[in-house]
Amino acid sequence: MKSTRRVLTIVLSLALVFVGSMPALAGGGGHCAYRLIPTGKGVAPHAIATRLELIGCYATFADAVAAGSGGAIRLGSDVSPASLTDREIAASTRSVESGRASIMIGTEFDLTSFLGTSRNFFAASTCTSSTTWESSYVGDAWNDRFESGKGFGGCDSNKKFAASNFGGASITCTPNCITYGGLSNQVSSLRWRV
Repeated sequence: MKSTRRVLTIVLSLALVFVGSMPALAGGGGHCAYRLIPTGKGVAPHAIATRLELIGCYATFADAVAAGSGGAIRLGSDVSPASLTDREIAASTRSVESGRASIMIGTEFDLTSFLGTSRNFFAASTCTSSTTWESSYVGDAWNDRFESGKGFGGCDSNKKFAASNFGGASITCTPNCITYGGLSNQVSSLRWRV
């Protein structure tokens, strides 16, 4: 009896370690919102290097967008990730306290055609001719998972890289890619720009 209890204790401990190491989306939902926190000058001209700060993971895409935008963007129930455009974002944006709102600049999906779980990125400002946003690594939980993506907030030329620090093969989306083709499930770093 003691050995059976010991085996069960070990199995349960291992299960808890495994669950604890799963991506954040497992706990709160499949749609996560991340804030891009500036860390200095980026690699590309006019680029802002960033680190990713998890805002949270949610059961619905609309909830992730609302949380990431500080409550400014409230998508209607008829808006899907596949149908979302900058125009719909503008129509769905409400006033919030100064400093709370963030600009949605991009979304990555783990399936083609803008399906599956999503990772939504928010920045302090839109992309402009003098502002490019960069993330040198998408994080262990999301590395080599993306298959399609969209650009928003004036970020009309989005580049996906196979290696961290903007290395390896790349694909440019203007602003959306329904599939990353040969780069599917290989994306490790991202750049958003005009």
